[in-house]
Amino acid sequence: MENEELALTMGIAVIYGSSRRNGNSEQLAKRLVEGFEVDHIHLTEHHIEPIKDYRHSEKEPYPDDDYRSVIERVLAQDRLVFATPIYWYGASGLTKTFIDRWSQSLRENKDEFLAKLRGKSAWVIGIGDDEPQLKGIPLIQQFQYIFEYTGTSFEGYILGKANRPGDILEDKFALASVEEIRVKWREALN
Repeated sequence: MENEELALTMGIAVIYGSSRRNGNSEQLAKRLVEGFEVDHIHLTEHHIEPIKDYRHSEKEPYPDDDYRSVIERVLAQDRLVFATPIYWYGASGLTKTFIDRWSQSLRENKDEFLAKLRGKSAWVIGIGDDEPQLKGIPLIQQFQYIFEYTGTSFEGYILGKANRPGDILEDKFALASVEEIRVKWREALN
């Protein structure tokens, strides 16, 4: 019954930035949101082209791809979880391309777009193999600045250590962090 109540009262979008299905970032994110109402968004399943920068040129049409449908799904939820492998000390290309396209939404209707993001809470999951607790900090700082600009409440992050699929389930610190967040989510509903 408790999970059913949670599913009815909390909408979460998990934005998966890995090119690999069921990888470590996905496994940890699914553990985080288990039992909650979730829209699982795998960026690898959508065609999202790079941003077209029209700031200093004549505006042409933006790409006719899946960006609009994906951003609408994200904006429909109250809580956002970005789950990405740590690639070269930052977010995956899929994640970065999606966020770069936010510039399109800002250009099309900045006030409305920011108003929708302003009421949201966000978490970041970053998984790497080479000292992620230290070398994942640039990833976290990037998201911190993104959320600061958009007015999104940055609630926390998990930096996990893993390489091969399933390795994340051996990271006791990451698993404990997941449980900590889940407890906070449950408390917020009471």
